[in-house]
Amino acid sequence: MSFVRLCLLFSLFVGIAGCGGGSPSGGTGGSNGDGGGGSSTAVTVTFQGTTPTAVAAKIGSGAFAAQTLSSGVVTLSLPSGTTNFAVAFVCSPVTILSGGTQIGQTSQESVIEESTLDGTSLTEACAVSPQPFQTGMLTGSVDASAIPAASFLTVNAQSGTSGTSYSSTTPVANFTLSAPAGSDRVEVLAFNSVSQSGGFSLVAAKSFSSQAVPGGLNGGSPVVLGSADETTEAPITYSGVPSGFSLPSTIVIYETAGGGAFLIASAATNQYPILPPGAIQSGDSYALEATARDSSQASQAVSSFISGGTGGPVSFTLPAPWSYAGPTPAALPTFDFDYTGFAGESGVSEVAGIGWSVGADSENFLTVTASTNYQNGATTLALPDLSGITGFLANPKSGSQAGWSALISQHSGTGQTATSNAVQNSGTYTVP
Repeated sequence: MSFVRLCLLFSLFVGIAGCGGGSPSGGTGGSNGDGGGGSSTAVTVTFQGTTPTAVAAKIGSGAFAAQTLSSGVVTLSLPSGTTNFAVAFVCSPVTILSGGTQIGQTSQESVIEESTLDGTSLTEACAVSPQPFQTGMLTGSVDASAIPAASFLTVNAQSGTSGTSYSSTTPVANFTLSAPAGSDRVEVLAFNSVSQSGGFSLVAAKSFSSQAVPGGLNGGSPVVLGSADETTEAPITYSGVPSGFSLPSTIVIYETAGGGAFLIASAATNQYPILPPGAIQSGDSYALEATARDSSQASQAVSSFISGGTGGPVSFTLPAPWSYAGPTPAALPTFDFDYTGFAGESGVSEVAGIGWSVGADSENFLTVTASTNYQNGATTLALPDLSGITGFLANPKSGSQAGWSALISQHSGTGQTATSNAVQNSGTYTVP
């Protein structure tokens, strides 16, 4: 398995799982209680979108047991005096496509470990494979030659959460794109290219609303990008960059109203592109993630994330670094989260996970997240063995290569004001 591919996929699954978590026995943190008298506490976990293929739960220091979903909801009853609980679930395999052809699939097992102090109503979601949708042919021509910095372009067609794109290696192109049928939002984007770093950044954009598909873009007339379509630049500032770490690099994603998103800067440093007014619609927003890596150990990183912004100056304050060599190799290892950089902060979670190949073209991932209330001062987090419960993943086999990742995040706010900071370490090992 490619180490880079594994780390990228693990990061994606951590983002999707949100508040996933787990431990082997539940006795490593929190106030588990022993039942006792008094009234019980109801905890509900609602699964949005695709229903998990298997769900299990444990209460306090008990064992995991299979659960039955009712309209996508699991309800747990915690006896008086018990605050800790855990829910584990397996999602349907996610298909990996290349050029419309399946090249593999990934399976994800997630475990949530929380306390009633975190709340008694949780929401989770599974990643889903791209769903088929009716398509039609969108044709047109684009000319970005008047934009001095333009070196290549893309055309994105989006209808809700369904979308397709066309890319050209030149700033002038005729295109034919199989796009979602109906009324699409189409963005024509021109990018520059920084050959030294391999990065790129948006330099011009033009948007078309309610574009009929099938049909010809812009009524069949050429789309010509000019000075009015050029982006402007907003400054990025950083503080708290750890000594010995690289200059932070920022990924910038433009999120469109109603669904869809596209990358507009792959490695921004001190500024990022702002779309021109004609390419912006109400409800659009920017999401930025700044990352700095240890210059001597690239697998150690600190990052800061801002979402929901409408464009303008941004400032990142990076957290103190965390150096961790990784868990002792095991099929289901135990992780050590001895880090004080977020001491006293709310919204802190610890995430541990591994990924391993299954056959030639499939990969399995197991991620575990525990809240600080669940941990209650404990610094270790172990991956649970759920292989004996129907529908859960088999443990990695001896001799297989596993990639591991350990992340501590601190999140605050929602919507237009959501921010996160994180420290992460990763690596690989051979399962004994």
